[in-house]
Amino acid sequence: MNISYIANKYEEWKQGLKKHSYLQLTDNNELVIDNCKTIVKYDENLIELKLAGSGLNIIGRGLKMSNFGSGGVIIRGVFDSLKFI
Repeated sequence: MNISYIANKYEEWKQGLKKHSYLQLTDNNELVIDNCKTIVKYDENLIELKLAGSGLNIIGRGLKMSNFGSGGVIIRGVFDSLKFI
């Protein structure tokens, strides 16, 4: 097995990760999303996002976003509902 083969397999694996978004929900007050594509709508009560495979509406109170430039986003506030669209 050579290093070129391993490097190619690693690149294929990395490309496969970009087909999905990964969500980590902590209680009802923090949501970390990796591979968020676009912010469609954002205010303190509603955030609409375009993810890799679908859309996501987050409804709540006092919603705030950070870290969007890193290819992901962190959302904090009180979540009332999460709806995949």
